[in-house]
Amino acid sequence: MPSTSSADRRTSLAEVLPFRGLRYNRESVPDLAPVISPPYDIINASEQKRYHDKHPLNAIKLDFGIKLPGDSEADNRYSRAAATMQQWIYEKQLVPETRPAFYRCREEFLLPDRSTAFRDGFIAMIRLADFSTGIVLPHEKTASGPKQDRLSLMRATEANLSAIYCLFDDSDHSVIQTLGENGGDPDVRITDDSGTIHSLWVVDDPEVTAAVTSMFAEKTLLIADGHHRYETALAYRDARRREEGPGPDQPYDFVMVYLSDMENTGQSILPIHRFVSGLGNETLDQILPAMAEKFEVRELTGTAAERQREMISLMADADLEYNIFGMYLPASDRFVILTGRKSRPMYGASENDQSPEYRALDVAVLDSVILAEILGIRSGGANEAAKVRFVERTEKALAEIEEPGFDVAFFLNPTSMDEIRAVASAGETMPQKSTYFYPKPVTGLVFRSFCI
Repeated sequence: MPSTSSADRRTSLAEVLPFRGLRYNRESVPDLAPVISPPYDIINASEQKRYHDKHPLNAIKLDFGIKLPGDSEADNRYSRAAATMQQWIYEKQLVPETRPAFYRCREEFLLPDRSTAFRDGFIAMIRLADFSTGIVLPHEKTASGPKQDRLSLMRATEANLSAIYCLFDDSDHSVIQTLGENGGDPDVRITDDSGTIHSLWVVDDPEVTAAVTSMFAEKTLLIADGHHRYETALAYRDARRREEGPGPDQPYDFVMVYLSDMENTGQSILPIHRFVSGLGNETLDQILPAMAEKFEVRELTGTAAERQREMISLMADADLEYNIFGMYLPASDRFVILTGRKSRPMYGASENDQSPEYRALDVAVLDSVILAEILGIRSGGANEAAKVRFVERTEKALAEIEEPGFDVAFFLNPTSMDEIRAVASAGETMPQKSTYFYPKPVTGLVFRSFCI
């Protein structure tokens, strides 16, 4: 690592570097499929237990441990993760790379239309940069709860256990070509539970890694997924700097990321829908007339399956000049299409002085116009205590409308890459849960320890 003092360093360059990853010992774990897991933030309680039971060495035991009734400040899921990691290293279940490497990845997966797509990227470490520098940019807002959880885990394990997903501009795909786009048989090739095929190549040639590092000197990185983990890494870095004072670079000045270029044809962004519960009866009785003031309201007819297909089709084929949403009212079994009466942006700038690019977003209109203004889900509003649940992926949301416990569901089109670029370029962040990049980089292919 460079020896420049972290406290004194000022840079406008993205630093993308190889590192000595910790990987499963293929002699004791020849098949990695049973030991990988999805990222912690898309795993529910039943899936969490299933992955814990799947294999004694499953990565979830490090990244998303189960809380136990007798947990204390000294003995809890974070301390257990740290002890487990040290045990696996001692037993050589996890072994460090012999020299710094980039880890080139390819994901082969099915799109919603059942066609096959490929996404190329690579795992690296980057120097942490405050958002104010413009080197690394967020694209959506975060909540505080997950950050505290991730900070406790990082303090205990002193490791990056799952990679933050970042995007970069590379119109001619020169980075992945330099890493060896057709580099022979992969070091790892496995299929996860969703059917996605993950391939990984270890690239440790110093000339190649140095060439890739130099290619990022003028690039900006945009966080696609993992905002909580990035902000956690910044908080951990700052806390350690306060404790230790100025000095040479430390492992906590860097974080592990999965990097993929924006122009990659396999960049797939899926929508995240909203299920709302806790609305008052008066609101529900007047919901359609209230929507009609801002939107053209079209009720769909036919069987449930026909209405679902028509809703998704009409949304996908809609005129991009107007915001459009699908709405389902379970009490009356109604599927409705809502189309903005005004073209984008359909509402004016607020005291926050939001840009036209931000106000044009479907998720911004849903948050500001539908949820806050029409339904009163805001501080001091008629339904300020109502709850909004996020449901990623259309097929999952359509399956969950059969379940009780919600008053109305709103369906959205996916946010586009152009919209993400536009809002980030305006120096803004989208509302929480605006995008669902698919597939997620899995946990368990590579770990990064601060102690190696």
